[in-house]
Amino acid sequence: MKQALRYIVFVLAAITVVVAVRLFLLGSYHIKSNHFSDSISTGDRILVNKLKTDGNPGRGRLILYSSPLKSDEASPPLFAGRVVGMPGDVIQTGLDGFRVNGKIIADAKMTRSLFRVRKDVKRNLLDAMDALHIPLRNVAEDAVNITLSMSIREKNLLMTNLDKVISVDMIESKDTTYSFVIPRKGHSLVINSTSLISCKEALTDEGGTAVKILDGKLFINGVEQHSFHFNRDYYWVLSEDETGGIDSRHLGLIPKDHIIGNMWFCWFSRNPAHRWKKIK
Repeated sequence: MKQALRYIVFVLAAITVVVAVRLFLLGSYHIKSNHFSDSISTGDRILVNKLKTDGNPGRGRLILYSSPLKSDEASPPLFAGRVVGMPGDVIQTGLDGFRVNGKIIADAKMTRSLFRVRKDVKRNLLDAMDALHIPLRNVAEDAVNITLSMSIREKNLLMTNLDKVISVDMIESKDTTYSFVIPRKGHSLVINSTSLISCKEALTDEGGTAVKILDGKLFINGVEQHSFHFNRDYYWVLSEDETGGIDSRHLGLIPKDHIIGNMWFCWFSRNPAHRWKKIK
């Protein structure tokens, strides 16, 4: 009887340890999408570090997180991306890409702009774009030119790989530069037209039904507010897939409690280059 009791206690303790590890320390996940760069691939099985420390989530780390959108509350999908902005950082975006606290993010996935290319080099252009896996977007033609949209990074990649010198001119005329501060727990943020857009989900989530956004202004219980005190930390996350990935440009700021953790280790992959490798 005592031996059976000891066995039951041992099994229960083992189950408790396994559950605790999976809930608070490590989780194993199966990658089902292909919205990644060379870090991981579809079909990979990875370990995610769930232990909440100063470096988790960490700047520049590839993380796994759930959608913060209210429309996804019932069954929030999981996404992956790199942490670009930390709580309190200033994010600037423009035609040349993203900056964090004034420093350009090298090779970051950027907003796309419209470009003009001479029609007589169409064949060279299309061949180069196909070889570099740059998709055709918003293509239009007239008697002289082809116009299409791409990011600055894609444009620079194209220019360095074309067989002949081709002029690729930006024809975006409007100023798309703007900046905003990522909310930080325990700090207030000035509310303006930009912060209302970048923080919309965060404001409505934290303020609940008392929050109303009307005509570019924030109201709480019917009173206009010019600042808001946040009770959570938020992060700005960019996908590694420029063409199909979902990230903060679509979902907005990512609350800390929606971040599962840093992607840590790939323990299974059909790609030998990924197998048994630490994820960076």
